[in-house]
Amino acid sequence: MSSPTTATAMEESIAATLEKPAPSVASSATTTATSNTSKKDNIVKQAAIHNASKVVAAATKKAYERNITTPSAFAQFSKAFMEMQMIGLASKLVLLEELATMTDEEKMDCLFRVLDKNRDGSLSVVELADGMRKIQGDVGFEESLNIAMERVACFDTNGDAKLQFPEFQQYVLTLSEAFGATFHELAEMLILSVVFSDTGNDEIENSAAELASETITMALQEEEALIKVMEDDRMKVLFHMFDLDADGSVDFAEVVMGLYKITEDLDASEGTAVAAIMMFDDEGNAEFDYPEFARFILELVEASGQTFDEAIFIMTKSAAGDDPVDGMTTKEDFNSKLREMLEQGKTRVDASKNVPIKM
Repeated sequence: MSSPTTATAMEESIAATLEKPAPSVASSATTTATSNTSKKDNIVKQAAIHNASKVVAAATKKAYERNITTPSAFAQFSKAFMEMQMIGLASKLVLLEELATMTDEEKMDCLFRVLDKNRDGSLSVVELADGMRKIQGDVGFEESLNIAMERVACFDTNGDAKLQFPEFQQYVLTLSEAFGATFHELAEMLILSVVFSDTGNDEIENSAAELASETITMALQEEEALIKVMEDDRMKVLFHMFDLDADGSVDFAEVVMGLYKITEDLDASEGTAVAAIMMFDDEGNAEFDYPEFARFILELVEASGQTFDEAIFIMTKSAAGDDPVDGMTTKEDFNSKLREMLEQGKTRVDASKNVPIKM
């Protein structure tokens, strides 16, 4: 229970605040109607007012529960709480009226802007995930981030791990089709859900997401880069050149032989292959499937200091060479050579160190 002095000070503070006339539903709507802002700006503004009123009302209620010591304080807090509710209702009414007169194009832009919390003109994974939770309601925090990452990776065309408006527009149109409806039919429901839903991230989740935002963006950029090179025909060709027995995977011997053709250094090729298998073989079967192989090649490209176009040209040209390598013409020849090296104790590979490839 607060002391009388504290309660009196709070009552005086509230009274001073309430000396300013609170906007009524009618006056708020009239002011909005006569403003010079666009419909879209007005909806974003009213959404912000509505959300702010909810926050203030919640804070007022907490203060009310903790600090009521006199009938006067009870009245003051009750009045403040109801005024916050009235402001929220007024903004909701204005938003509904504006939506009724907007085109589908304006509604699409409006949806984008109410999702774009930091007003930077793009939607991050965190912003999209929060919006998805408000629309779907039953999606958990971590699940929403994973789904949002997948959506951004799918529709992000410039590799910045965010959705600009044209990318977002394509995403929403695709989503509408998946629902078996048009955006025209879903537009108002989507906007109202984002603005007025009580679901979405709470304060703790928003703080956690904000702290992880940069890490999420970097991870997504890496994933998008991998997807891009996996779709590149040159990467597919290189994979088939390494896959000598055409079994759909590249085993240790094939990695060594492919690198040997590129570097002409057997020790370095073997050392790099050992480290690569340890680093990129996610399944632990001592061979690369296509995604693992692509990640490995990207690492080589980065280590070479060359562009992807330059490095992939050299790699494919070298790997395609028909000349025998030290008398070895087949994978079996190469396996025999590796066994011979092991038997003679000539394998000098530090498995924890990645020997750089020179091209």
